Amino acid sequence: MGVIKDKYREFRRWQQQPFDYHDTDAHHGCCNCGNEYENNYCPRCGQKAVHGPITWQSVWQGILDVWGVGTRSLPYTLWQLLWRPGYLIRDYISGKRQVSFPPVKMLVIMGVVALLVDRLYPETGTSADSVTPTGLMHYYDVISNWLGEHIEWGVLLSFSFIIIPVWILFREAPGYSRHSLPQGFFIQVFTATQFLLVACLILEPLSLFIPEFDNYALGILLLLVVPCMLMIDYKQLFGYGWWGTLWRVVMTIPFGTLFYRMLLRLIEAIDCWINNGRLVPEFWGNLMILVDLVIMIWLMAEIVGVINRKSWREQGWWQTLKRPLLIAALSLATGFACYLLGENGAVAGLVSSYMSIISE
Repeated sequence: MGVIKDKYREFRRWQQQPFDYHDTDAHHGCCNCGNEYENNYCPRCGQKAVHGPITWQSVWQGILDVWGVGTRSLPYTLWQLLWRPGYLIRDYISGKRQVSFPPVKMLVIMGVVALLVDRLYPETGTSADSVTPTGLMHYYDVISNWLGEHIEWGVLLSFSFIIIPVWILFREAPGYSRHSLPQGFFIQVFTATQFLLVACLILEPLSLFIPEFDNYALGILLLLVVPCMLMIDYKQLFGYGWWGTLWRVVMTIPFGTLFYRMLLRLIEAIDCWINNGRLVPEFWGNLMILVDLVIMIWLMAEIVGVINRKSWREQGWWQTLKRPLLIAALSLATGFACYLLGENGAVAGLVSSYMSIISE
């Protein structure tokens, strides 16, 4: 038992600090420019101090360098995404970028690999006939189909809907506070790459052993794989405990869903306005749902701010909850207006979306 604990402690130390740099005190003469120096690299031309003869491994390394994967950075970065994802992301956005493969390039490569892996497994689902949309929704459908064919950008777009929710939920984090939205973009690039890696290693092979697995894949991804992955990533990255990370991750997914539904309703409202004008009921229904979604996002941001700042300790409960309660009343009013228009508001839309996922 003691050996297992020691191995676990060693693994935890590796997770938090896997890089160990040592400079050599030996004196070297650069074989490239003739400069005399110490340490590992020539300060004049960058030639490595220790170099061996050209072997078959050198040939293989040279072939891999053509595709930009010759160094250990790509496989080693993918390895870290499996075992220390949050710490790796923190290292990168903190400035330690030399030891990480370029994240956007890594996402593109993993997208190609995921697409090839997906072609290896038979598709069990059948595509149903659908009505071809017109107007602005036609372009939305074209873009959706393109993203389905270019899986890396589709996954990145899906995770991009939680950039702002993560920024709101984790901006007071003890491990890495006040991260910016551009940093949030790279956080989601790493997370999308990790998702594709997990899909290639675990989810796609399951289709060989579980009949009709593709029919349940969406529900498994949204209800099990993605929350567990975000729990591990954000706990390591932001430094909250298990409970503090759990409730924030639980809020992240519906938060991101609200942003997606807001974008979709905006497109539908603009499309309805262009095709039918502003007087049709569908336009006002979409507009009211859009307003309801904005107010719901505002309410959730206020609640998160109250919990993060703990302002009730200084201002008292009434002063702290006064604005969130007013926004909640406004949200109830817009939700009731959506109901009168025969539309699902923000809360009803979320519930129906998740119920449809579970039922499928």
